[in-house]
Amino acid sequence: MGRQWQQAKRLVVGLKKGRPAGPAAREISVTAKMGWRIYHFVHTNGVMADFVYWSAYYVQRFFRAWQYKYFSRHHITPEELFAHRQLGPTAGLVAGVTNICNAKCTFCAYPKVVANKTLQTGVMSFAVFQRAVDEWAALGGQSLDLTPVVGDPLVDPGILEKVDYAVNRAGLKDVYLTTNAILINKNDTYKRLIDLGIAAVFISTQGASKEAYEKIYGVKHYDEAMSGIRNLLAYNRAKGEPARIVVRFRNHERPSEIIRSPDFKTNIQPFLSERVRVNYTVDFDNWGGTIKPQDMSGFMRLRRLPPMLNVPCKNLFNFAVRHDGRVRLCGCRLTQNDNDDLVVGNICENTLSEISKSEVAWKKIKGFYSGQRPATCVECTFYHPINQHWLEQRARQKDVAAVKE
Repeated sequence: MGRQWQQAKRLVVGLKKGRPAGPAAREISVTAKMGWRIYHFVHTNGVMADFVYWSAYYVQRFFRAWQYKYFSRHHITPEELFAHRQLGPTAGLVAGVTNICNAKCTFCAYPKVVANKTLQTGVMSFAVFQRAVDEWAALGGQSLDLTPVVGDPLVDPGILEKVDYAVNRAGLKDVYLTTNAILINKNDTYKRLIDLGIAAVFISTQGASKEAYEKIYGVKHYDEAMSGIRNLLAYNRAKGEPARIVVRFRNHERPSEIIRSPDFKTNIQPFLSERVRVNYTVDFDNWGGTIKPQDMSGFMRLRRLPPMLNVPCKNLFNFAVRHDGRVRLCGCRLTQNDNDDLVVGNICENTLSEISKSEVAWKKIKGFYSGQRPATCVECTFYHPINQHWLEQRARQKDVAAVKE
């Protein structure tokens, strides 16, 4: 009886600390492995991948319609939201190190805003980056996304120094970025990202066909990107897979065409594991109305505009620091530029905490309740209304952070 009691006690203690032990740990491990095998089968079997991603488009449309209908009747009030509006450990911070890109993707607003000359481009200085990271770490933040609203972080010549600072000096545990991999071979960047301790790398690429890549990404860098992806996956494998890597196909082709391609079979599939995965794109968002149906081709489908409820969007709480220090409510999308009516302050003038609690920020968030949206948000298919579950999760994480302090 005493032995059973000790085992039960260890199990409870482990669960409380987030470290399940004994049978529970084994059960979770078995479940995770089974989940991975199913995921792997779906994403490497052409027939299954085509069916799943074709049907997912319609399943998601149905689910979103039901979800918005439910949220329209059960929504968070301004009074409930007010105490949880500010930036804290429960939120995520985006440090957009540069808004310059080396691709011209047909599904992205970047080539259009560059052509219209409405985007003010630049690279974040180390001083601005350091200030943002230090303040974020002081707030208890752990998750830092180095991906700008538009642009590729590897275009920043100081990206490795910034990764090193965030991970090894500021001690942030979850530092990650999304890149098109065009520059990941340069100066062995793929090796240095892994060696510096980056938590995750997300690769955005078209597929495994040079012709389709050049059509969708608008540049002739397929060979560099594919070589870089292979080198990153191989080096990460050789080091014991310290980083989580996801290759996200923004596919013009059907998943089966990618899966059957020689480059997928040679350069990507051999390295897939529980920590290295691929996925395909169900639908593309419209960048606040900037991307039109005529910008889609092949298997690409544009997401329908959801009902615009008088409830704030979850993405407003992913505060983003622009390359020049301006702080924006949303780190996800833009229409004309990222220095727009979602900007609520400047980190060179106020702290992140002060900006997130400011009347300016709250006025923009609260405006959703009366149908007053920033221009970028008016026709955005990336709209995700906050809900009770989101608020409860945010409150629980806030309480955990307070206990740790």
